[in-house]
Amino acid sequence: MGYRLRNGLSFCVTGQRAIFLDVAADRYFGLQPQWDLAFRRLVMGEAPGSDLGHLVASAILVEDEEIDWPPQPVSIPCASREVPLDPATGSMGQRLAFIRAQISAIIRLRVREFGVIIAQIERRARCVEIDHAGRADPEWTGWASAFAASSWLLPQRGQCLPRSIAFLEVLLAAGLSAKLVIGVSASPFSAHCWVQADDIVLNDRLENIRPFEPILAI
Repeated sequence: MGYRLRNGLSFCVTGQRAIFLDVAADRYFGLQPQWDLAFRRLVMGEAPGSDLGHLVASAILVEDEEIDWPPQPVSIPCASREVPLDPATGSMGQRLAFIRAQISAIIRLRVREFGVIIAQIERRARCVEIDHAGRADPEWTGWASAFAASSWLLPQRGQCLPRSIAFLEVLLAAGLSAKLVIGVSASPFSAHCWVQADDIVLNDRLENIRPFEPILAI
């Protein structure tokens, strides 16, 4: 018998501790030190000890007879490239699409639950990913440059989530496959969001995302 995270939870290990994201509740949380150690031991394939029972009783872990492996953090290639920006590229249509998408993302994040928004994006991204299979990646410079040209609408600091949702949804509408990535840093705690295709950061700079460990990728 193995263990899995309950539905709606994701995690990463950073700063020698586990951090969890509860998508439905729209919150991050950590564990008491002894529970945290038990969980990290389980993830590493070691004997977790008696504190594992507290994680099951707290509905963080679920016993599952179908699996025999421990929970695993999100799997996404480590970002190692970024898109060069060229003001001469990117069409007016792309810029207008990004402006509309940012306005839409702001409104949706205010009136809808975070979990509902994430589920909708996940469904769309899965369909596009299936259709995109086998295709060559597009030239990203035009898309990234058009987005940068529309960045006056939302400041980068503190608005990474609506910016990234908007960026991804414009790509999905164009039939292009990418991932919305949420990352966290433990000391001090902070979170950041960006869009990534394979190991390429599409709407941000590598220096901005390096401090963050991915906790969710959809």
